Amino acid sequence: MPIEMSCTGCSQLLRVSDEHAGKKARCPSCGTIVEVPKAMPEGPSRQEPDDPFSDNFPLESAAKPNPFADRPQPTANPYVSPAQPTGRSGGFQRAHRGGMVLTFGIVGVLCCMPLGIAAWVMGASDLAEMRAGRMDPSGMDTTRVGMILGIVSVGLAILGIVVNVLLMAVGAAL
Repeated sequence: MPIEMSCTGCSQLLRVSDEHAGKKARCPSCGTIVEVPKAMPEGPSRQEPDDPFSDNFPLESAAKPNPFADRPQPTANPYVSPAQPTGRSGGFQRAHRGGMVLTFGIVGVLCCMPLGIAAWVMGASDLAEMRAGRMDPSGMDTTRVGMILGIVSVGLAILGIVVNVLLMAVGAAL
């Protein structure tokens, strides 16, 4: 019997097989990483208790729509640092470096090939971290553009070196 739960990011109903109980799963809709609850035992323990404030009060079924889904979510929590997960952010551990990767890519194309290499390497590793859910995915597009500019700068530098070598060979032959 599959486990039903709702995503903490988008409130979509998720169905996961029993073998994944207690593990983490990624929502296919929004990419939020949620913890799969352990399967609740069948039988009388699933009935509502007489005291609604007791500790063993069962959670509402995930099949019901979330009545608070359309309410605006708070933008910032002053008690949580940006590097900590806030529950709605997807559980990332680190802030993205998209602006720095983009800057390195632009400067690499304009004049400094080593910064292009840095943009390529940093962009590739940051995109892998974002896909794994360990880094804030909001800077994915900026990071991707910076990495592409880093690749272009390395290509232009290699092309420039090849042209210079050919010109020196032609000059030496004359």
